[in-house]
Amino acid sequence: MVMLRIGALTRYLFLIMLHKTKFLMQRELFQVYQVEPIYYGWEYPTQLLVIVICFTYACISPVILSFGAIFFGLALLVYKKQALYIYRPAYESGTSLFPLVCDRTIIRLICGQVTFIGYTLIRGAYIQQLLLLPLPYLSIRVMHYFRQNYDNPSNKLTLERAMDLYEYIDTRTFQVISKSRALPVTGTSLLTRIFNKDYYKQPVMTEGNSEPHYYRQGLEDGFTKEAIRVLRSR
Repeated sequence: MVMLRIGALTRYLFLIMLHKTKFLMQRELFQVYQVEPIYYGWEYPTQLLVIVICFTYACISPVILSFGAIFFGLALLVYKKQALYIYRPAYESGTSLFPLVCDRTIIRLICGQVTFIGYTLIRGAYIQQLLLLPLPYLSIRVMHYFRQNYDNPSNKLTLERAMDLYEYIDTRTFQVISKSRALPVTGTSLLTRIFNKDYYKQPVMTEGNSEPHYYRQGLEDGFTKEAIRVLRSR
């Protein structure tokens, strides 16, 4: 169903049947043929639901793990192809969603462990239950370890990335500016003058104002040209 993309195909056929192409503006045509983004609010919960089902019922019926492995193996092939060739990201989050997914996965693992402990209690395996009691605590400790050593440091710029950004500034700029001044220029003051605040931003966050499209691609009209001229003059 994911590869067929029933929703996108239905939307395309619906728009084609209701509207004639020659009466649509270029922006409306782009909306008809646009590439859809990944709907994280739909895709991620679907995968996490399968994880919680596998983790919860694995202690009762271990064969479910085989079907879960097959599901995620096929999902890897399908979503990798979709992400590379079909979907187009609407924004760049800088992997800020992945730590949240990792935490939720460990929480679902804890749910499976609690279910396993309760199942052993029902079966009368008291000694095994005592051995399983530390598992939820260890999982919580692992979650905090991941958060402290991977999630929190990922929100800061790494030293390697900072060095690459500094090397991006051409050293010849320092030489030219230093020679043009009568007094020697310190590295700190010089870097302050030539530093660009956009160096540490993602490219998608540094894009300029968007320009309107012409009524038809390849056909210029006066109103659109005037609007583009005004936007570029700002």
